[in-house]
Amino acid sequence: MKIPYTIPKYVFETYRCSDETTQLPTETERTIRSEDVYWDVDRVPSLKTLALRVIASEWKRNPILEELPTCEDRNELIEILSTDLPFELTIKKIEDDYYWERCSKARWEHNDLSIHGNSWRRRYCEGTLSEYLEKLDPTFFEAQKEECEKMIDLVHKYVYTIQIRSLIPTRKTRISLDEEDPCEKDREYPINHIPLDIILPHFPNLTEIRINFGQIYMNDGFEWKDFDISIEDCLGLGRGIKACEKLKKFSLTRSNVDQLRIAALLQGMVDNYNIEELNFSHCKLGNVGAQAIGEFLLLHKKLKILHLENNNIGPEGVAGIIYGLLQLENAIMFKVLNLGMNPLLDNGMFHICAFLLRNESLEVLNLSACKIEAAGGMALADILTSGSINFENLSIDVSNNDFNEKIGETIDLALKEIPFIVEFKARMCNFSKKSENSIYESVMRNKLKKLKENTKQMLEESQRISSDLSIFKQIFNDDIFHI
Repeated sequence: MKIPYTIPKYVFETYRCSDETTQLPTETERTIRSEDVYWDVDRVPSLKTLALRVIASEWKRNPILEELPTCEDRNELIEILSTDLPFELTIKKIEDDYYWERCSKARWEHNDLSIHGNSWRRRYCEGTLSEYLEKLDPTFFEAQKEECEKMIDLVHKYVYTIQIRSLIPTRKTRISLDEEDPCEKDREYPINHIPLDIILPHFPNLTEIRINFGQIYMNDGFEWKDFDISIEDCLGLGRGIKACEKLKKFSLTRSNVDQLRIAALLQGMVDNYNIEELNFSHCKLGNVGAQAIGEFLLLHKKLKILHLENNNIGPEGVAGIIYGLLQLENAIMFKVLNLGMNPLLDNGMFHICAFLLRNESLEVLNLSACKIEAAGGMALADILTSGSINFENLSIDVSNNDFNEKIGETIDLALKEIPFIVEFKARMCNFSKKSENSIYESVMRNKLKKLKENTKQMLEESQRISSDLSIFKQIFNDDIFHI
């Protein structure tokens, strides 16, 4: 039997020797190459091969795959099928991941399979849906509603992540109420986007949403209003998130989301108790919006990660967030707090220190570029030297804050005695070079120690499992012997 028929060609490509290996003297002198899959390229194709080529050329009119008699035939057909076939046919008929790999590579230049569950079919479906939603015009959504429902019906089983880089706003923003009346002025209509409350509930496996309300490519009719987001958009998005029972991660970044809009959004999100990660970086929440996030934290026991970078949050907003985090249910679960590029000031740092004294689960704390000065820096140094905090692993970033050399020396002395801080970034904090180098050495010592401990635990666990398996095998063999 012909080898490429029993082993798909992409398997040979996966295990193909590197170019460096093929240039070795022992390789160049070989005359027999059993791994060469192109040995029969110049030979006359068999009748089966010709038949499969005809099936591939007519597949659009007669889509057969599982009807082929052998697995070898199906593999050969998958390798020669066109990647331009209608999506509504291929998604229903073809499950083989190799075909979807070919389609994805033919359509997109960059394919990061790790963010798509290591599934090429899922990558293709999620990418197709994202591009479709990004091009959907909300002005004529009712006319396209049936087409949208068909697209959703095709991909809904395979979509776990929705990533929308931009959304088209409503085109008609102004309309004259009465052109003949000189006293009548043009009335402005709000900028709206596609109704996500209608779209999102159709995806039962949806676990992550990443969305940006704005434009990537500008045309001749560009207006700054194209970057706006209406209250109705936020209310609709909140209702859509409420219906996503498996949603764990939500990200709405680089958008004009202010305190009113975040409040409207959280109205629907507050009823979804499965969310574990929130990201509102580079928005316009301010103190009131941050306090709304704090109220949200009071009701969500599973939240573990919170990104609020660059939101103009001051001490008052931090106080609201810390109040929500200090509740017992959140304190034992919370892992990541990112407040970088917010004007927290020294008073905000005091609230953060209060949180560090009452929490033992935090793993990442980002306070870079937060306008913290000597008083806030000394407060952090004091709690580090006090011995009152205890974490398993903690990474801290306080880069680009106005500290001084004395604070650097105090933090340096503290880190020599603290075993759990595995990262401490303090660039542009006015520390001396000696303190910076010593802090780096202490952190690296802790990181290596943690790595050795984790490796030891893995070895012990492996030995324990091996021991249990040997005991089970012995008992199983004894039972068989007695029988």
